[in-house]
Amino acid sequence: MQVTYQHLSQKSIGQVVTEHPELVKVFMEYEIDFCCGGDRSLEEAVRRDTDEIEALKEAVTVALAHAFQVPMNGRNIKLSSLSDAELIDKIINTHHAYLRGVLPEVSTLLFKLLNVHGTAHPELFEVHHIFGGLKTELESHMIKEEKQLFPALLNKQDGLADLIGVLEAEHDGAGDALHKLTEITDHFKVPKDGCKTYELAYAKLKELVADMYMHVHTENNILFKRV
Repeated sequence: MQVTYQHLSQKSIGQVVTEHPELVKVFMEYEIDFCCGGDRSLEEAVRRDTDEIEALKEAVTVALAHAFQVPMNGRNIKLSSLSDAELIDKIINTHHAYLRGVLPEVSTLLFKLLNVHGTAHPELFEVHHIFGGLKTELESHMIKEEKQLFPALLNKQDGLADLIGVLEAEHDGAGDALHKLTEITDHFKVPKDGCKTYELAYAKLKELVADMYMHVHTENNILFKRV
C-alpha cells in the first residue's frame, strides 16, 4: 500500500521524519519545524507553519512515491533490494563522498562568517563550535565504517553488534548536533544583513541535514538490520 499524506497526518512530525527521512527536504523547503516542534502532529505542524498547504501535500506525495528507489540497469529498484555490496558501494560513493566534499567547504565558509559577522551575530560562535565537533566526529565515523565495519560485513564476520552499537550512537550524536544547528540558526534563515557567503553556508547546512537523514536511514534501518 502506498503511504500518503493522509496516512501520516495524525502522527507526530518527529515520528514522520524518523520513518520517512525522504520528507526532511520537503519540510525544510516549506519551513516546517520538525525539530523543536517535533511532538506536534504533522497536520498541526503544516497548518501552523505554512500557507502553502496544498503545494506541500503534493510535494510530500511525490517524495513518498519515489522514496528509497535507485536507478540500476535502466530501471528503479528499492534501496532495500540492493545486496550488501551494492548498498555499501552506494553509501561510500554517495553519502560518504558527499561528506568528504561538503564538510571542509562548510567549515571554511563558517570561519569566514565568524570573522566578518561574529560581532553582530554572536550565535555564529556556537554554530562554528558545534559544526567543528560534528565535522571531526563524522570524519572518524566514516573511517570506522570503511576500514572496519564494511569489510567485516562483506566477509560475513560475526560479533559486529558492539561496533554497530557504537556507530548507531554516533549517528544519534550527529543528529543531536544537526538539531542544535537548526535551532540556533532558526532553520538556517539568513539575517537581513547576511552576505552571499552567509546564504551559501546556510544553504549547504540545509542540504547536509537532508542528506544525513537519508544516510542514517540507509545504514540504521537497512544495512545494520541485516546483521
